[in-house]
Amino acid sequence: MGGVAEQSPPRRRRHPRDRRGAARVAALLAVDNTFATPLGQRPLALGADLVVHSATKFLSGHSDLLSGVAVAKDAELEGRLRHVRELAGATPGALESFLALRGVRTLSVRLERAARTAGILAERLVRHERVERVRYPGLPADPSHAVAKSQLATFGAMLSFDVRGGALAADAVCASVRLIQHATSPRRSRVEPRTPCGPRGQEHLPPGLIRLSVGLKSLEDLWRDLGQALATTNS
Repeated sequence: MGGVAEQSPPRRRRHPRDRRGAARVAALLAVDNTFATPLGQRPLALGADLVVHSATKFLSGHSDLLSGVAVAKDAELEGRLRHVRELAGATPGALESFLALRGVRTLSVRLERAARTAGILAERLVRHERVERVRYPGLPADPSHAVAKSQLATFGAMLSFDVRGGALAADAVCASVRLIQHATSPRRSRVEPRTPCGPRGQEHLPPGLIRLSVGLKSLEDLWRDLGQALATTNS
């Protein structure tokens, strides 16, 4: 990711002292909007101070760019971020800027198609006998559905689900896909088990957890691929 999004956060803004003489400090609210994209959610309009995007993913959409974006609501905060970038470097070159712009030009149609497909896949996975749970904010039963519906213009192209059989079953599904790629970065139709990739302290993740990034491939082709991969977990 580009330099600005990965720098240390700016110093907190100090406010007048309270009645006890202690300085009051207001924390900055930063939102990673990578998966929602600017078309799906506008965090600054919702009260955030800072928004970051990994432009490597949905913004570029072509798996050939490494970049990041940081957007500030306050001009003074933006100035401090620019100053950090000037000192630390990581300024995108002409080629990187061109690749990002090329991807942004097609973001609207890509996001619409991918989100529609993701929603249908989520509904089908809920009913699949080899799936224990599906996490997708577009599902009415999802705990985040009400908040997502109030804030998001689209529910996005990322979902996750738990496979019956735990980590071995999740590995088998990801190893058995043919059309979907078994890979990490969500830029195309990709799938991966999440527990082995998690850092220490994330042992609480469900052992059968799989993350699915939905791209532009045919809905029915993706569903057939998931179906045959899930069939490998039958005992």
